[in-house]
Order: sequence, then C-alpha cells, then structure tokens
Amino acid sequence: MSEIRDPIYGFIEPSEAELKIINTSLFQRLRKIKQLAMAYFVYPGANHTRFDHSLGVYHIASLMAEKLLPGKENEEKRRIVRLSALLHDIGHGPFSHISEDVLDRYSDSDDTEKEKIHEKITARLIEHNREISGLLSSDDKKNIIGLLTGTKVDFSLMREIVSGPLDADKMDYLLRDSYFCGVKYGVFDFDRMLNTLHFHEENYDKHIAVKHDGINSLEQFVLARYYMTTQVYRHKVRSVSDAMIIRGLELGLDKDEINFLNRLYRYENTEEYIDNYLNYWDERVINELVFSEKSGFAHDIFKRLYNRSLFKRIFSEKLKDIDMLNERIKDKMININYKENEDLKRKLEKEIASIKPLRCKEEYVIVNSFTIKSVREMSRNSEGEIM
Repeated sequence: MSEIRDPIYGFIEPSEAELKIINTSLFQRLRKIKQLAMAYFVYPGANHTRFDHSLGVYHIASLMAEKLLPGKENEEKRRIVRLSALLHDIGHGPFSHISEDVLDRYSDSDDTEKEKIHEKITARLIEHNREISGLLSSDDKKNIIGLLTGTKVDFSLMREIVSGPLDADKMDYLLRDSYFCGVKYGVFDFDRMLNTLHFHEENYDKHIAVKHDGINSLEQFVLARYYMTTQVYRHKVRSVSDAMIIRGLELGLDKDEINFLNRLYRYENTEEYIDNYLNYWDERVINELVFSEKSGFAHDIFKRLYNRSLFKRIFSEKLKDIDMLNERIKDKMININYKENEDLKRKLEKEIASIKPLRCKEEYVIVNSFTIKSVREMSRNSEGEIM
C-alpha cells in the first residue's frame, strides 16, 4: 500500500486501484487549479489546489464510511463512496468556482436545470474519459455518477458523506483553507466529530446524524463555516480579485471575442469540447491573456491581476440600510449577478462611471453583491438538517 503525506491528516493510504486513478493525467491536472483562486493576494500561503483538497475529501470520506457503513457486507458501498469522493472535483475549470459562474452564464442550457455545467463535465469525464475507462468498470461508473448526482444510492447517507449538510467536502475545505491561509477560523474538533458520527434510520433509509455527545464539535463546525465565510471567503481583497477575474473573462468573451475563451467557456456536450477544456488551468489562462493577447479589456484586467494592481472598492453598503430602495429593487440588487438582472447591473455601472470624480470606462466599474447567512441560517443549512 502506498502512502501520501498530507499536512492536515498525516498519511493518506489509497489502494492500488485508487492510486492508479490519482496518477492519471486527468487527476494530476487538479494540481494546477488553485482551491481559492487568487486568495493568495491577501493570504500568501493560499496556494493549495484542487488536487490536495480531493485527496483530503477522499481521506475523510473513507473514515466516515468506515464508521457509518461497517462490516464486510458494506465493503462495496464503502469502495464506491471512496471513489466518488476522489473524483468529485475532476470537472473543475480554471480558478475553481469562478469557472462555474462563467460556464453557467455562457451555456445555452436551460436556466431551470439544477445541475451545474461543471457537474455535467465531471459526470461525462467519469463516463467517457479514456484513462478512467481503463480503471473503472461500467457498473462502477454508473454507481459513482449516481452517488454524485443523488440519483442512485442504496442509502442517502452514502451521498451525504460526499455532499450533504455534514460532508467530507466541507470538513476538508474548512480545515485545509484555514491551514493554508494561516488562520484559525476554520478549525473544529474533527476527531471528536468523527467519533460521534452516527446515522438516523427513517422510512427504510439512513441519514448522517451526530450523537448528543458531539453537539459541541458540531457547533464548532457551524461557527467555522461562518467565520471562514466572513473573514476569508468574503474578504474584500478576495471579493475584488474574484470580481476582476469574472469581469475580465466576460469582456474577453463579449467585447474582445477571444477565440480560446469562446472555446473554453461556451460549453458543448462534445468530446472535442471536453478535450480542449482539460488543456486549461489557472496559469495557462493568465499567460494567454497577459502575454499572447496584446490589447483588449481582458488583457488589461488580467495584467492588473498579474501585477496585483487591483481595482479599489469605492462604496459599500448593506442593502437593508438603504431606505430609498423598494423591496422589488432590493431583491434585484441582492441577486444583481443573476442573468435576469444584467440590465440593471449594467445601467448602474454606466451611471457610476459617468460621475465626474471618477470618469472611467464603464467596463471597469463592477457592481457586486453577496449574502452572508447568519450562524442560525447556516446551522439549518440549505442542503438539509443535521440530525
């Protein structure tokens, strides 16, 4: 058995079959995709990647599966959970979640579809990628995709281990992001949490639960999510760099009409599209825009990012404190980044750009909004209750 040394958990021990998946170029590509995009502008240590996060999720999911699905009769279920955790992020594009926003915006798919484009890409890669096809059986692929999409599981807790209110994904990114950012906000008692995990049986189904003795570690977990959101994920420098990446890519598509961005971010369900998609990661997109493109909005914005010459936040206000806005406009402002509110967003940006002290190009004004849920809301969690 091989060992991989991880700074959070010590040694991770994949099986021989799992190691072969880790060693594919498909999985190794994740080394070149940063977990937190350009958060290293404010947290210099935040250079960790989707690769080490995927290994961490795999490790925690393995421990959770051993605890919640014990015995020889559940051996196959545990194996599928481990493989699903290992492969859950292989569909990510450059800059991680930022690519999700741009892909979903420029896709022709139905806006009402719940499944995001990067999830479709993940499923397609598991099903059709040539490297993976030689390492997984047809049944394996169906079971992994079924677990990741929630369409085919024996018990709900199998999916909940990988994606749910108390899953391996959240546990790892809190601990890992906290470690590499050099902060303590994301730390919780992981060992105690694992030790007090249980399951709740209802209507012939099983769900993840926590024993009463684990309530304190659960409270730590909920608070960790809240503080990491307020102090790291929504830090103003992180928010500015994310907004600049998105605006640079949008302008590269809409105004500059850059060919490689069109091929990368206008999703098509074809083998040719997927092969091209896999050839891009953070640094390649940056280098193409900064050094290959000699002019244009995208070139300028990414050159600013490259040199850490960031846009400045000139105004910030809580929407609930702006009395002059009616509820309909407030609702639009809360969701200002949605496609259906694009006209309002552009109108505001144009008006702000025309203010005499500013006098700048409207393309360089970014109106942005976000919501930080309260601790109470986060504890209820939109993905379901923690029993």
